[in-house]
Amino acid sequence: MVPPATLALHLGALGDFVLSWPALGLLAADPPGAALHLWGRPDWAGLILPPEQVHDREAACFAGLFSLQPDPALDRWLTGFGRAVVFAAAPPPELPAHLEQVVPQVWCLSTRPPAGKRLHVADWQVGQLRKRGLGGPTQPLPVRLELPAGGQGAVLAPGSGGRAKRLSPDLAATLARRLRAEGHQLTLLLGPAEEPAYARALQEELRGVDYALVREPAIPELARRLAGADLYLGADSGVSHLAAALGAPCLVVFQASDPRVWGPRGPRARVVISWEAAYVDLAPPRARV
Repeated sequence: MVPPATLALHLGALGDFVLSWPALGLLAADPPGAALHLWGRPDWAGLILPPEQVHDREAACFAGLFSLQPDPALDRWLTGFGRAVVFAAAPPPELPAHLEQVVPQVWCLSTRPPAGKRLHVADWQVGQLRKRGLGGPTQPLPVRLELPAGGQGAVLAPGSGGRAKRLSPDLAATLARRLRAEGHQLTLLLGPAEEPAYARALQEELRGVDYALVREPAIPELARRLAGADLYLGADSGVSHLAAALGAPCLVVFQASDPRVWGPRGPRARVVISWEAAYVDLAPPRARV
């Protein structure tokens, strides 16, 4: 008999979601044979799950999740799950309360450790599942895209959703010139968090530098660019977490948060905590990342 499916509900941003991949892999493996569905951003979730197991958290049909009142159509759908796991730093109390009315087993998984506890968030999330009895592997689910093997030059992604985390335009330009001087084809990647004034300042500092500008690519295109990069250099951002998880050779600069807790995870990811260290570590980039 096939066990009932598990529903993971993820309320975080892109970086938070990528850091949850090991915990989501554990949920997908335990119990064996149970399907994992994900309620979240469909473009992100589609990286690791097929479309029929992805549910858009912005869809109007899910508004009833945040009410204690019964929602007949929604609740009928929820009865198909044996377990619901809410990934959030502080979920709205109505969300788990509604789930508990319909789903037999509901867990709230804190996505970050308590203040002062220096444990990486990915390990913290997996540890919470282990304490609840899950004993399967913690391998992230395989990415569901045909990814290039490399040879697409360097990617510079200086922006971030937090202003204190982003790279200053003059220092980003210094690193861009270094990359070009070392023979890298260069792509400057700008996302939705980069307001016009910051983007203009970057482009002003980059006058005279040969680079390709890519603005707000769709997630599949972004993933392919990151996976195919010969070198990725970026700030503490969701894009950096994705690049690391996809296996790109990464150098990520942390300026405003603790990399012991929030650092990107990946087989070729390296974190530095100052621009001076980033500049030095670019020589030679492939050997040091």
